[in-house]
Amino acid sequence: MVNEPTGKPSGTALPEMAQLAKLIMKMGPDIDLIARISGQYKETIRYRYKEKILGKGFAIHARVNYEGLGLQRVIMKVSLNETYSRYAREMFLAMNKLCYVISFNQLLPDSSYMVHASVPKEHSQGFIDLMKHLKERGIFDSLEFYSFDWFTNTPMRAEFFDFEHGNWDFDWSNTVEPARDDEVRISGPFKFDKLDLLILKELQMDASRSLSEIRESIKANNGQDINYKTLAWHWSRHVKEKEMINGYALRWMGTTYDSVSDRAKHRQHKYIMIPVFVRGVSDSERISLIGAMNKIPFLWCEAGGKDYHAQLAFPVEMVNDAFGFLKDALAPFGPRASYSVLDQTNALSFTFSYTLFDEETKAWAFNGPELMSRFENLIVKIRESSGLPRN
Repeated sequence: MVNEPTGKPSGTALPEMAQLAKLIMKMGPDIDLIARISGQYKETIRYRYKEKILGKGFAIHARVNYEGLGLQRVIMKVSLNETYSRYAREMFLAMNKLCYVISFNQLLPDSSYMVHASVPKEHSQGFIDLMKHLKERGIFDSLEFYSFDWFTNTPMRAEFFDFEHGNWDFDWSNTVEPARDDEVRISGPFKFDKLDLLILKELQMDASRSLSEIRESIKANNGQDINYKTLAWHWSRHVKEKEMINGYALRWMGTTYDSVSDRAKHRQHKYIMIPVFVRGVSDSERISLIGAMNKIPFLWCEAGGKDYHAQLAFPVEMVNDAFGFLKDALAPFGPRASYSVLDQTNALSFTFSYTLFDEETKAWAFNGPELMSRFENLIVKIRESSGLPRN
């Protein structure tokens, strides 16, 4: 049986749906394995999985081991110049295809953007230089970076969620101890190839599919007809054995992923998303922040290093408690701490930029001068379409 999580009072049995959710987050939707571990019938597990997880709008995504792939999280806040603001989507789409940007979200109330990039560590300075160049060219009115050593999607605290009614059962007056499985793990680099990356991006989009379905998706989206045995071998001997994923995420906020548009879809008006940033944290301050943010079950993702970042998804009915919590948790950090509200209607998310891996050199590609030239051409096209001079 599964060990009781530390977040529940001693002696309280873990609800069956919470147990199932935690097993899925640990090993994926492997019904046979979950049935053996939980001591329940496969038919029971399969029914609950289909009706109470997938049927309730939950999506399942692999938590990619970015550090093992040699990718470092860079987050920046940018304000687009008025000339280019209506082309935000096109600009960030180009950045995904060319230079490792994986998401953007507009922030309220100032209409700036939070941009996430998973950049090869050896090219992080090149990425920063490229963004600074775009600011010099007038794309951005303001630009600020945050530095991190690790990033993680936080597992759902299923023991506080009522799967039947879709509500959270959480008492703000009680503290929550982080579960043992939620500790941040920083894995060293491992060898991988393009097929491994194709499997990872498919699992990141939708981990509820079988290998046969993943094979068909790779064929349709990437034009590669991979032998099933080859695919299964890579899944078993590379992805699983080398721990290329750090478990699975249940998108309890109602996020689903459209593999056609490569876009995350959000269930509106049920949660409010709050990104938190704290600049220049010491080791002890980082530990304190991690402890504080993990005292509630609404942590969505977290990153740490020179700076600290957390993104939280609060149920709208708990907004007053949420802002009170943030005020107390961030008070010791003064002006170094900041938070905003995400405009979920103006957001776009992608998989990591797997197409930028060069199979011949076995290295991530980044050609600074070429990228600057391509963005210069994009700038010219935008200005011409707006009736502005080329320069």
